[in-house]
Amino acid sequence: MEGEETNANRGSRAESAGEISAAAKRRIVHEPHLAAQRIWCEFDGARLVLRGQVPSYYCKQLAQEAVADLEGVERIVNEIEVLW
Repeated sequence: MEGEETNANRGSRAESAGEISAAAKRRIVHEPHLAAQRIWCEFDGARLVLRGQVPSYYCKQLAQEAVADLEGVERIVNEIEVLW
């Protein structure tokens, strides 16, 4: 029926969300200044949320730039905390 969400549809969206989160994490880990940082990525619809802790605003910005052009991501919410 039109407008109804089936289990199959939910599963494919969950896989896509997981794939996007994993792709974001891979990009962050491959940034030399971010490889050892504790950063988590969570994809929710078209929004990618970055959380964690980094030692500088530079690292916070690097994390956001690393995921800026991921396919399927319309908005990035950068909630990374900078520790002094």
